[in-house]
Amino acid sequence: MRRSLVMLLFGVVAALSNAQAPALADVNAFLNVCLTQNPAFTTDDLSGIASPCAAPPGTLIVETLYYQNASRVGGTALAAYPLFRLRTGIVRRLEAVVDAPSQIAESGLHGIGLYPTTHFGYGLNYTIASNSRMASSVGIEALPPNSRFSVSENQAKYIVDLTAGYHLNARSTLSAIATGASSLTVGLQRIEPAAALRYAYDAGASTQISTDFGARIIVRHSVAQSYGDVALNQRLGRKVTFDVGLGTTFNSVSNAKAHYLASGFNLHL
Repeated sequence: MRRSLVMLLFGVVAALSNAQAPALADVNAFLNVCLTQNPAFTTDDLSGIASPCAAPPGTLIVETLYYQNASRVGGTALAAYPLFRLRTGIVRRLEAVVDAPSQIAESGLHGIGLYPTTHFGYGLNYTIASNSRMASSVGIEALPPNSRFSVSENQAKYIVDLTAGYHLNARSTLSAIATGASSLTVGLQRIEPAAALRYAYDAGASTQISTDFGARIIVRHSVAQSYGDVALNQRLGRKVTFDVGLGTTFNSVSNAKAHYLASGFNLHL
């Protein structure tokens, strides 16, 4: 009789333990997306879609990119590098951002219509809201004059962007961004990208495949240039990821229809 009671007690304890121990997928379902290692929420995209999650306080994120022209126009002389960005958390949900100018920004072509932003700037990104399914943020960045000797009133003086990401299911994430560069004298000057959507799919625990579709307005009142790309994000370690991708524009602007290759590393320190 005593043995039967002991066996019954162990059976009840085991049943309660199984009922209270959810599967790993269920645990992750309740984890805030900004606390995960999902690149769609924590890392800036190759095409310029900013991360909706700010860097945690006391951490530093280093993002580097290399863009290479793959079009007949311009040849290998058109390249953007290193597209170096630093992000560091100040307080919860707030990070400071510093962008370094790339080589193409110094060459005079500025990569307009071909590449993401290649300017020098500094600003703040703030995560407005986040939970287990979505995150959204707003960012503002100041742009110092291109030259300290001749300051142009037409140069954009700041950039404002809105970014959002949403978990469609356990493996898929949809992101969107709107970015505008402006100055007080000319108003809204450039939107790059004017609108963009990104779909990311987790092919494995360390591999994510994504595709972007969007449009860039090169200068005010100009025709929008649509583009698309596909990229692979591979986690090489707990703190290092590698991105590689290729993209194209679907209509020419200023007699240029660009195709490009991109690659870069992201370090979480």
